[in-house]
Amino acid sequence: MSTIKDVAKYAGVSTATVSRVINHAPNVRPETVARVNEAIAACHFVPNFVARNLKSEQTKTIGFLVSDIANSYFTIMAKALEIKLQKLGYDMMVCSTDDDPPMEKSYLTQFQSNRVAGIVLNTTGKNTEFIETLSQSIPMVLVERSVSSARFRGDFIGADNRAGMYSLASYLLERGHRRIAIVNGNLEVSTGKERYEGFVLAMKEYGITVDDRYPFLYNAHSFVEKKGYEAAEYLMGLDPAPTAVLVTNNALSLGVLKYMKKHQVRIPEDVSVMCYGNIENSELFFVEPAYTTLNPLSIADKVCQYIVSRIEEENLPNREMIFESKLYPGGSVAPVQE
Repeated sequence: MSTIKDVAKYAGVSTATVSRVINHAPNVRPETVARVNEAIAACHFVPNFVARNLKSEQTKTIGFLVSDIANSYFTIMAKALEIKLQKLGYDMMVCSTDDDPPMEKSYLTQFQSNRVAGIVLNTTGKNTEFIETLSQSIPMVLVERSVSSARFRGDFIGADNRAGMYSLASYLLERGHRRIAIVNGNLEVSTGKERYEGFVLAMKEYGITVDDRYPFLYNAHSFVEKKGYEAAEYLMGLDPAPTAVLVTNNALSLGVLKYMKKHQVRIPEDVSVMCYGNIENSELFFVEPAYTTLNPLSIADKVCQYIVSRIEEENLPNREMIFESKLYPGGSVAPVQE
């Protein structure tokens, strides 16, 4: 195997210069960086990151752990965040938990073992005590899902979920809908709980009580497409059926829309559909769904600012950034004709 000395000799620079290029150090001339990278490729040199970690006690890597990387919202965010971090000299490691608490803990432990510089986390909501402890030694930013803990040290970036869902429900209520079905995701995480609360509040203002006896309530217990399909199958089999279906997540919404298409349920003629979270390329659909969402690019920008500043300044106080969702009417809602 080639060594750093071989690379230095090939490039005609010192080993210290090679090390600076590998670590994305500033103030290295672009032509030198290019020459060293060419030498690294020619020598088939692979940096020994384990040895680097033992020496420096920290990498220039950010761990990004999300509940579902297949969700386009997180895919877009991850790509944007990676580009921003690379410009600042950081690499990024992306992992997905599928909302499985043991998997989340395993990945967090791996991040800790690899001595990442910081962690960006979209938590399952089940490892709070472990996350609390980890946040004492590793800079951390929570995205979308918060943890209820006074001991957590770090930042939170998310949406006003209650207001976002309240606006969706109000939009339907103002157009005469009263039999409004809600497809909940995971009520044990902050996003699921808050979105449900926003729906309950809007319905209450129109004199409609939403509780366990509400006939158009469906708890999917997760934010995945398959559960959305099952939810639509159940709800559209009710008598009377709902006049509108409000879905609390974009992945669930895909399942709902697939059911409607397969069973020739017309939107919005037969049923109106709204969702929390945009579906990627939804503008290309025959009927564009109405939704409220955040811009993942804006979230990525703020996440980058927060995690890098927290790495550079150890004693920062906890910070919180809450973004307001924007409602897009789309074409999937029609007034009630009854």
